[in-house]
Amino acid sequence: MIRLIKLLLLLTLIFAQASAQGEESFVISPVSHPFLTNKEITAVAAREGLRVWALNNSLFVETSAGDIQTFTPENSPLVDAGNITAVAICNGEVWVAQNSTFGGLGVCRYDFSKWEALRFPDAPGLLNNRVVCMYVDNDDYLWLGHREHGVSRYVETVNPSFRSYKLMHFYDHPLLSVFMQLTHLWIGSSNGIVRLRSEISSNVELNVDSWVFPEFPAREAFSICDFTDDQVVVGTSRGLAFFDGKNWSILCKNDGIKALPVTNLQRCGDQIWLGSPVGLQLWSTNQPGRFFTQSDGLPSNHIKAMCIDENGNLLVGTSRGAAIIIRQQ
Repeated sequence: MIRLIKLLLLLTLIFAQASAQGEESFVISPVSHPFLTNKEITAVAAREGLRVWALNNSLFVETSAGDIQTFTPENSPLVDAGNITAVAICNGEVWVAQNSTFGGLGVCRYDFSKWEALRFPDAPGLLNNRVVCMYVDNDDYLWLGHREHGVSRYVETVNPSFRSYKLMHFYDHPLLSVFMQLTHLWIGSSNGIVRLRSEISSNVELNVDSWVFPEFPAREAFSICDFTDDQVVVGTSRGLAFFDGKNWSILCKNDGIKALPVTNLQRCGDQIWLGSPVGLQLWSTNQPGRFFTQSDGLPSNHIKAMCIDENGNLLVGTSRGAAIIIRQQ
């Protein structure tokens, strides 16, 4: 009997420890400001104590002190008929890319004293005005992905200019996403993915590797991030694609991926947030993870944009408002 009691106590202790280690809870807090409530959020950025939420043609900017500024076509260079495709925060400045059904509208930047519009062909080095995504790497370089032709990088000088990288792949396949992994610039497209090895100083086309379907296990590469052991992960229409340095593999619906298509990725430590038109999923190695929907407190199931702030909170833009997901242990 004593042995049995000891065994039961031991099992109870083991179970309690396992539960404590695996227990995670999250608080989903909708952003209740009337400027954002029930509005479609097209892009979001958080960096350097700033949070920026983008609507179709307006911006909501919040500082770490809680100060709020809003910008519309009436008080900024934003165009009323344009749609904001991307926002970024780099070196204390807010960057915005905007497009319309008639073409690209270039980018604008705000340094908290004035706005400046940078548009092709007046801005040296900018490939064109149809910028669909922006990414700030770990060295504080701002990369701009153009729907056609390739990418450009902002060069901070007295006279603003850009260094451009024209890639033949993007003359045939629209660009969708950009991500810098150490010195490798990964660029997703409507048909596969391209890697530009920026550390090699020679003809750009000699430094480019590309993978298209079926060698790349899906058509669209919507979003890109890194993972443990410098592994590259790509959100696709079929699931999560992984690159081991030589070959690609994929986790699909049968592997527990519910957030399909995976249109947005954000890494948080050893886990990855997956955003999709049907909900949000927290994935970790060999564990599909919890799936979040409107019933859990999201403003909408349709995830339009995501980013991680300095505190590890996930900022989520949906088709019907914004929310912040706070992890609690």
